Amino acid sequence: MIIYANGKYTSQKKLTFDISDRGLLLGDGVFDTMLYQNNELTYYNDHYKRLKTAAKLLSFNFNLTNEQLKNIITNLIKKNNFQNKQIAIRTNITRGVSKRGLDFDKSHKVGIYIKLNLIPKSLFMKSIKLGIANIRRNSTSPISQNKTLNYLDNVIEKNRAAKNDYEDAIFLNINEKVSCTTTSNIFYVQKNKIYTPPLKDGVLNGVMREQFLKKKIATTQTTSLNNLLKSDYIFLTNSVFGIRPVKTISGSRKTFEGSKKFYTKLIDILENKKII
Repeated sequence: MIIYANGKYTSQKKLTFDISDRGLLLGDGVFDTMLYQNNELTYYNDHYKRLKTAAKLLSFNFNLTNEQLKNIITNLIKKNNFQNKQIAIRTNITRGVSKRGLDFDKSHKVGIYIKLNLIPKSLFMKSIKLGIANIRRNSTSPISQNKTLNYLDNVIEKNRAAKNDYEDAIFLNINEKVSCTTTSNIFYVQKNKIYTPPLKDGVLNGVMREQFLKKKIATTQTTSLNNLLKSDYIFLTNSVFGIRPVKTISGSRKTFEGSKKFYTKLIDILENKKII
């Protein structure tokens, strides 16, 4: 596997990593994951914008332009001969090497690492069972809205869910309102309207979520877990698998999957197809 690391394309096995990099020592970094399929970087401009916004929030000296990053990723796909594959592209930006401690040199040079992963089509539209996370999401922190390298809450709860025979877990925030899951944004349907929790509730600013809002497929609304469980349908979105219907949620005997026709219509709207 060929990866991109700080200006060079290299074998993953030959990659050297400075142990003083703040991404490793402190989780001082951001990342983005996007889908490549049908010879296209899906929603690339939105992914670049989110990555740039997160880097600016954390005062990173991330200066690659939209076109420069796109060229790097395109070349990496070609070097791995993945042009006709379905890939998850993970871009990591760290604050790079700096002095010991929490303070950092404002003229730091960021570390940029990009890796490709082949993904199975079996994940697409596969229904999912959800548990409820024990950890509460900190809606007061800007980190909750961005993909940072501080992902331990998600790791802990995703693995706890698996031990209890669930595939993911719903985070509630410190005010006991529904936020998102460990991997995805959450949407719910009530009285033929589609809702998703607002960013202020500790929600990750997902690119797929943004498409639903841009195209006015959904609107934002704060919700309690109790109200969520009254929904007709519930589904998850993220950039890799797109849409996944929720089958069941811990504490409820109800199923929330919805019909195939419902999801087909959603996908058609997202892909700008004519709805008959």
